[in-house]
Amino acid sequence: MAASGLNAATYDREGRSHIAALADYAMHLMEQMKYINEHSFNNFQMKIGVIGARKPQYDIWGNTVNVSSRMDSTGVPDRIQVTTDLYQVLAAKGYV
Repeated sequence: MAASGLNAATYDREGRSHIAALADYAMHLMEQMKYINEHSFNNFQMKIGVIGARKPQYDIWGNTVNVSSRMDSTGVPDRIQVTTDLYQVLAAKGYV
């Protein structure tokens, strides 16, 4: 589990750069998994789910856990799944 924007020093309410940083991190993880598979002759697969564009706090209970569980059970291997809120933020920043 990774988190971004947890405190005043890293939470960017205006530019939402902490969300872009987390999306970039997720994409780098996917790239690293491809590299590992190519160089170790394996076929590891990973699902990544990114949630929480609106709530500027870390929460390991309640809705965060429920959304994470649903994303895990419905996620597609080798893809990054995001919530609608995150999609809107990232699409506005040019992410595909």
